[in-house]
Amino acid sequence: MGPLIAQVRQLTGKVTDEGAKDLPGVSIVIKGTQRGTVTDANGGYALALPDDEPVTLTFSFVGYQSQDIAPGNQTKLDVTLKQSDNALSEVVVVGYGTQKKKDLTGAISSIGARDVGGRQTLQVSDALQGSVAGVSVTRSSGAPGSGSSILIRGITTIGTNSPLVIVDGVPVASIDNVNPGDVENITVLKDAASAAIYGSRGAAGVILVTTKRAKSGQGSLEYTYEYGVQRATATPEYVGVQDYMRYFNEQAVNDGATAGPFADAYVASYLDSNRVNPDRFPNTDWQKAILTRKSAPRQRHDLVFTMGTGKIKTKASLGYANSGAFYDNRSYDRYLFRVNNDMQVNDKISVNLDVFYKRTTNKGNGNELPNSAYNPIYEARIMPPIYDDVYENGKLAVGKDGRNPLAQLREGGFTRQLYNQLGGRMQFNFKPVNGLTLTALVAPVFDFDKTKYFSKQIRFTNPDGTVGTVVNQARTVLNEGRSEGVTINGQILVNYAREFNAMHSIDILAGFEENYRSQESLGASRSGFALTGFPYLNSGSTELRDNSGSANESGLHSFFGRLQYNFKSKYFIQGNLRSDLSSRFASQYRKAVYPSVSAGWTISEEQFLKSTRWLSFLKLRGSWGKAGNERLLDKDGNPAYYPYMATIDFSNALFYQNGGVVPLTGGAQQVYAVENISWETSRTADIGLDAAFLNDRLTLGADYYKKTTTNILLPLDIPLYLGYDKPNQNAGTLNVKGWELELGWRDRINKLNYSVSANLSDAKSTVGDLKGTEFRGDQIVRNGSQYNEWFGYVSNGLFQTVDEIKGAPVLNVTTRPGDVRYMDVNKDGKITTDDKVLLGGALPRYLYGGNLRADYEGFDVGLTFQGVAKKLSRLSSEVTQPFSEAFGNMPAEMVGKFWSNTNTPDQNLKATYPRLSRTSNAANYALSDYWLMSGTYFRVKNLTLGYTLKQDVLKKTGVQSVRLYLSANDVFSLSKFPRYLDPESGSYSYPIVATFMAGATIRF
Repeated sequence: MGPLIAQVRQLTGKVTDEGAKDLPGVSIVIKGTQRGTVTDANGGYALALPDDEPVTLTFSFVGYQSQDIAPGNQTKLDVTLKQSDNALSEVVVVGYGTQKKKDLTGAISSIGARDVGGRQTLQVSDALQGSVAGVSVTRSSGAPGSGSSILIRGITTIGTNSPLVIVDGVPVASIDNVNPGDVENITVLKDAASAAIYGSRGAAGVILVTTKRAKSGQGSLEYTYEYGVQRATATPEYVGVQDYMRYFNEQAVNDGATAGPFADAYVASYLDSNRVNPDRFPNTDWQKAILTRKSAPRQRHDLVFTMGTGKIKTKASLGYANSGAFYDNRSYDRYLFRVNNDMQVNDKISVNLDVFYKRTTNKGNGNELPNSAYNPIYEARIMPPIYDDVYENGKLAVGKDGRNPLAQLREGGFTRQLYNQLGGRMQFNFKPVNGLTLTALVAPVFDFDKTKYFSKQIRFTNPDGTVGTVVNQARTVLNEGRSEGVTINGQILVNYAREFNAMHSIDILAGFEENYRSQESLGASRSGFALTGFPYLNSGSTELRDNSGSANESGLHSFFGRLQYNFKSKYFIQGNLRSDLSSRFASQYRKAVYPSVSAGWTISEEQFLKSTRWLSFLKLRGSWGKAGNERLLDKDGNPAYYPYMATIDFSNALFYQNGGVVPLTGGAQQVYAVENISWETSRTADIGLDAAFLNDRLTLGADYYKKTTTNILLPLDIPLYLGYDKPNQNAGTLNVKGWELELGWRDRINKLNYSVSANLSDAKSTVGDLKGTEFRGDQIVRNGSQYNEWFGYVSNGLFQTVDEIKGAPVLNVTTRPGDVRYMDVNKDGKITTDDKVLLGGALPRYLYGGNLRADYEGFDVGLTFQGVAKKLSRLSSEVTQPFSEAFGNMPAEMVGKFWSNTNTPDQNLKATYPRLSRTSNAANYALSDYWLMSGTYFRVKNLTLGYTLKQDVLKKTGVQSVRLYLSANDVFSLSKFPRYLDPESGSYSYPIVATFMAGATIRF
């Protein structure tokens, strides 16, 4: 007799919400097993059930209350899920684990996949701008491949202030190594109590990124294509060729010349002469010549495969993104591949196996990318129209003495940066008894990078076609570099969590972590290429060649633990402790211990508030903790891996030997070594409040904190006779205090679901004792100042007459009417650097952001905004300073607004710019409050409108759903800046861009 065949029956049905809206993607699992399914695009499902035994089904969906239902003998079961509307019940990723949001005692914020991927950015860092209270995200360029810098709760130290980034439990070099579409959620650990578990790396805050993983019963193939165009949000404008010459003449006369270099008749007839002989009388619009595209293309492809069964769940994604530029030979390409596997070996053992690969290619023109020595944007804006770009015969013109940025773009060579990163994570989870989990993890990452910089000599022709003698540079040069790096992270974790008598809950974590990294690089170069069309080292001169090589490594050895206890989910206490040993310090100074403690009181669980209907949740929390910073910098601003050791710096010098001069390599110790150099330490105290009202529809989070960083490394003075550069020593302090507020509202009106959220924060950094050290410039760091506070003169308008100047203190002996007048602050009768004062903060005090979302039937709409307030910005020189480098362009912004001898006295009283002058330029444009303005701005970061086609329309094609969308980034802003300037852009930088996108996602 053959084996018995188990009898099964088919259960079908539909899952909807309380508004009768279909719910696709609802997980339906047979309780106690790994078997189940998910609902389709119409909310329908079909599931095979055993016919001979009773079962219970669990229906669960994000944002809705889970339900357990026993179907009995039914063959059809429709289920209605209630929306939970309770963000406080969500599970939040924290250091080396997870917690329910309502159980948190530290200052922690999180955002979900829709807040990251829905922003339609190529870089994750850009998607964080305005998303989290207390997190400052700044950018100064919209160039292909550019990202943003991130600060959590302001400035922590004089050196490295970027937060530690952890992806799926493993530290990474950059948050932008992750595809925004792969992000499930991002958690930000803002106070020391939550970040202390990361010890010496947590002082600047920690960002935890969790990538998407497959769930049981899922099965889909999804493809997204998006095409976008980028346009500059603001572009400076410059005067025409005749006005340029007239204003140049005025500047020359102002500086003492009897007449300008351009005769009046020459200027008046110039346009007529240009039409007859444009080679001799050029009129070049350099921005138009170089920035050949008003719109730069951007496209993205994402392919995602998801499959979840009882034992194995796999989610694989392949993403490609490409971004072009406004000028030729500049582009950015990125491939990101990730596979996340979850395997259930048996009831006690599970394995996570992840693999990822990243490949980015950054291409630019000759000398553009290595160190930004050549900036096409700068060249396009500084070059005046009197210099020619291309002769009538099509040959490249000499430009200004061989400086022709159009020639550089066409024939000046190229720069290429190719970065490859391959990594993985293998994690074993063993649950021997109820509540106990043992975890072992190893995660290696390998980097293979390649750079190639080919800068070509261009020999220009004369207008008549003959070969000239003018060249752009002495010779053609090729530089190539190779770099290999490896980082390995290993962890062993023991976690025990139990609840006793439905009253006491404990969660104990103990762990060990080892981090190791090493890097080795090799460089080679040659000059003197006979064949400039063959960019390989063999073609260069063997007499004009060079090579270089370097290596470094570091390690971090750590033990840590966490204890959590709560009583009746009412009273909470948590303690963290981490001990770190870092290879960056001498053996006897290597160890540092970082403790933290935090507590919470859920007041809404008390009897006197439980009956309050309008109050859903109210919790008070407080924390104190220490975290550190081991990412120290050397005298050149590079990472210091051996700051306590006396290192030898090598250089070449010329020696006279045997009748000739020969170069020889010599070495010497340049920086005095301080053996007891150690960590920088940050202490933070935080008090916070979490609340929910009106059945959890309204949520609120608020924090107030004080943070003090001590032992900041400073270059303290040593006796000059020692012959060394100033060594860094642990000496400085920095104080930050601030507050944060987050608000959210979620509700539903019939079939309309909508949500509104906003955040606002303030952070002020004040420099403490720096042992007399000052970092001076236009921005200063000194005792009592804000970090990088503006430091300059106090102005008092413009001098109007010669009589006003007589006897008045001036900065420059060449001061004339029309120059900026400065206040003699110290009353010594003259203007010197001693009259400079603190003028206000260069960093924004207030950060805010928020979003509005709604969906109705198949339509969805989202709007995200962001801004800063109480910030002083310096007006960029590209729209305020004429004739840069003594020949450059004249900004159109200044026309009719500068002091001039041709103006009436009344017009000069209203002038906002000083007279045209090169001799007084340094004095007039020295940093003063005259050139500072409010840096406040408001910006619409993203606006998206989408529509999803339902499956009943697509059923015969085998397609689950199709979503079409239109989206726009950075399309609107409000600020006090001139219309030629974007409030975020840096001086002469690649423009900030507005991006307009259309895309489609098809799911099978």
